[in-house]
Amino acid sequence: GDTVFTGSNRVRFPGIPAFSPELFAYIRNPQPSQRKNFLKGLEQLLEEGAVQLLRAESDQGNEDPVLAAVGNLQFEVVTQRLKDEYGVESQLELMPYKQARWVVGPGDDPWAALDACGTIFNAFRAKDRWERPVLLFRNTWNLEQLVEDHPKLQLAPWAFAPDVL
Repeated sequence: GDTVFTGSNRVRFPGIPAFSPELFAYIRNPQPSQRKNFLKGLEQLLEEGAVQLLRAESDQGNEDPVLAAVGNLQFEVVTQRLKDEYGVESQLELMPYKQARWVVGPGDDPWAALDACGTIFNAFRAKDRWERPVLLFRNTWNLEQLVEDHPKLQLAPWAFAPDVL
């Protein structure tokens, strides 16, 4: 609902938590001339919460983004709406990962906490749209192995969007 506030102090609303995705796919725009509409459509669909968007840790925005969803229907909705509302085709390439965990600690810098672990095997290092580290795992065993190997690393199955002013 709407909130009306007439006071002088700013009001902070907590962000809405992001669901824990179980399906991941690269999304590609096969028509480079339509890149602007493709990115505009993706951004709008992200704002609506249709899916989550991740990028490889090293991606500076030039690589194919990764869509994260709970079910295949979310992928279908995104590709169909991109086509119908923004006039762009898209292609999905499913990834073999089934679980995501956000790195939340220890400490105030989750990237430093992740880097302190050194090389992490059997996980895809990504970042969410707010540049926070996310690890993708193929299965529970890979996740549990990381937790066993790095017991101080703090992971969460979901993430909250930053607070909104």
